Amino acid sequence: MKFSRRTFLGMTAATAAARLHAASDSALTVDGIPLPDWAVAAIQDGVARYRSWKGTDETVAFPLITDIHSHAPGFNAAAPNWGDSKSHVIFQRAIAHATGSDFLANLGDMDFDVNILGSAPEWDKVQPVIDGFVKVYEKEPLPTLFSMGNHDHARGRYTSKQFGDTFNRGVNKGKGHDIVLSECGTWGYYDIPAKKFRMVFLNTSDEGYGGMSRGQLQFLADTFRAAPEGWHVAVMQHIQAPHILGCWRRFLEPSSMKREMVFMQIVDDFAHHRGDLVQGFHNPPITGEYDKIKWDFSNAKASFVGAFFGHTHLERHMNIDGVNWTTRPGYGTTPRDCIVMGARCPKIELKFNRSRDMMIDLVSVKPSKRVVHVFRFGCGGPKSELEFTY
Repeated sequence: MKFSRRTFLGMTAATAAARLHAASDSALTVDGIPLPDWAVAAIQDGVARYRSWKGTDETVAFPLITDIHSHAPGFNAAAPNWGDSKSHVIFQRAIAHATGSDFLANLGDMDFDVNILGSAPEWDKVQPVIDGFVKVYEKEPLPTLFSMGNHDHARGRYTSKQFGDTFNRGVNKGKGHDIVLSECGTWGYYDIPAKKFRMVFLNTSDEGYGGMSRGQLQFLADTFRAAPEGWHVAVMQHIQAPHILGCWRRFLEPSSMKREMVFMQIVDDFAHHRGDLVQGFHNPPITGEYDKIKWDFSNAKASFVGAFFGHTHLERHMNIDGVNWTTRPGYGTTPRDCIVMGARCPKIELKFNRSRDMMIDLVSVKPSKRVVHVFRFGCGGPKSELEFTY
């Protein structure tokens, strides 16, 4: 779906240590854990579609999971509860191994709030949930990038620094991955030099429930500007931008994230290799210096692939003046009356059941052809797939 900037402004104003192996055609295992037959079938189907599309082209690939929202404590590798969406990380890892992926992406809201409507939960209820997520990821040999979600703060009891130390630092510790991290560890980037690809991962809750700090946005601008000539750069984070990409109909306020428009302007300027501009997403327009954040991409030589989000529990893609913004649904629930026009919610359409279906995407980029294809493994299948150019 494509929009001019003027139309968009009008709309916003209105609103390998753990290898996957096949013991037989119907048996896949990760960390020695056998996968259920329904998961094997879904993975094999998705892998076949991916290989057919890939052909002999070089690709960057990463399985994306988001909004797992599991409050279940721990993880029992001896007898996994496949109805607990946390256990579906095993499927994400199986997809990564079967497709020869470069890294794994978790877009946040594993969910450490525990008490959905209550006050801050007691820590003895939060720690076992965190430990369970560490356990399903800790043996993964590939780099795993985590974006912090708005439900990953345990209602103020779990800091960004704790999250970064546990996941982006802790899960990847000792595996030889050269991941560049901020001091708190919740934003940074990962480079794949052989494929000239950079993934930037951000924290959309480092300033309040939903908000990006000046320091983080300056890091983003500096990271964009330093991208080498001929490289391809993408962004992943939890809360979507623009807000209308996947806002629920009952929450049609202009934005749910502080400095959303500044973030979008930085991305848009990088994608178009601009310094200052006349017309921006803000009113009055933002130029290459705003809110003490400075940027100038007039000499940039890298290409912007697109931005990938969770949070919405919906699936939708928008192209605004050639820049791609994509939200993917993950496992979170969505009331039927909240589905905004232009978005889909296959979980409702197909009566999604975690005990017999998964909701994982494989993002695949062909840098030489400047094309991206997002494959759906599980609920929605090919009908939930997406392809765009950049």
